[in-house]
Amino acid sequence: MPESARTEGPEGYTCDLLVIGAGAGGMSAALSAALMGLDVVLCEAGEQVGGTTATSAGTLWVPGNAHGAAAGFADSAAEAARYLDAILGKDDPRGLRAAYLASAPEAIAFLEAHSELRFTSAGRHPDYLALPGAAVAGRALSPLPFDGRRLGRDFERIRAPMPEFMVLGGMMANKADVQALAYRWRSVANFRHAARLVLRHARDRLTHARGTRLVLGNALVARLYFSLRQAGVPVRFGMRLRQLDISAGRVTGGVFDHEGSTRRIASRLGVVLATGGVGHHAALRA
Repeated sequence: MPESARTEGPEGYTCDLLVIGAGAGGMSAALSAALMGLDVVLCEAGEQVGGTTATSAGTLWVPGNAHGAAAGFADSAAEAARYLDAILGKDDPRGLRAAYLASAPEAIAFLEAHSELRFTSAGRHPDYLALPGAAVAGRALSPLPFDGRRLGRDFERIRAPMPEFMVLGGMMANKADVQALAYRWRSVANFRHAARLVLRHARDRLTHARGTRLVLGNALVARLYFSLRQAGVPVRFGMRLRQLDISAGRVTGGVFDHEGSTRRIASRLGVVLATGGVGHHAALRA
């Protein structure tokens, strides 16, 4: 929708869809809605995007995905359903499992076709439990590396990964990179790969606090954030949710604490809560 659809009055902003939380879930929801023509506002309590996704490996579990099929791995939604049934039981009264298995490959294809999201098959990546329907390869997707320099000054908005995912004082490395670095003298290909990584990182450190070649969860987060900027979705930082507005039995917006004041954002169609926080909440963890 045009920018004029996002209105500001004495009570605050009004948009089509309000998304709260700028992890991968919230950014994916905001991006998808914007790509389908909705006017979206994304609010984040912190000053960076990524949440726990930025510190993770960024691997997605998508049975029947096109990248796995192209790599020659056989899979089906029926086998994945058998695996989930073995873990959770066959009772799926709301049909959430069936909906996920039916729509996940389509969602990946949609985002790759209309944004900067890019994935590749993770190859051999076994399901965690050896149960009926489990697969050894094909279901896992990994984000392709992303050049953080494309974000300009907004590169600082990407939450840094865990130190364990970085080497040489701030260089990210995925599985292939680690192999090349560890065995750089074993082949010409390994040496060239390792040399390119180190030289790139040396140049990065002249102008950045860490390397800008992003992989794993950092690449996924950066690709989402870059796509949000391309789609014109405003990301409002420092917006901590205080309460949801409810009218006539439906959620119509949210009230936020922002820099010592109160801000209200109304939403015509609803609110997506993607704030996470389970890991920091004892009752929810239990």
